[in-house]
Amino acid sequence: MSKTIVTQFGDLLNYDNLVRIGIITNWEDAEIDVEKGIIKPDLEIIGTDTAGNKIPMAVYEKTDEAEAALKAIHDWLAKEAYSVYEIKSGGDE
Repeated sequence: MSKTIVTQFGDLLNYDNLVRIGIITNWEDAEIDVEKGIIKPDLEIIGTDTAGNKIPMAVYEKTDEAEAALKAIHDWLAKEAYSVYEIKSGGDE
């Protein structure tokens, strides 16, 4: 039995097929507040599979939320032999 990750979008990912999990800044879908002069990009956790496909796993508005979610995934992978991990949405504990 392999490790399974449930993304924020309800997709099931077999961890054995992933070669990398990381955070990217998505500037294409950024919110632009012209009045305040602020651009807020999405921070996305992306998995890369053995074929090089990029798989969206989660989206966060704040850097600390994205980093905490990525750390939680890494911690889970380090200690669980067989299990399912569900990525939480922003602000969930």
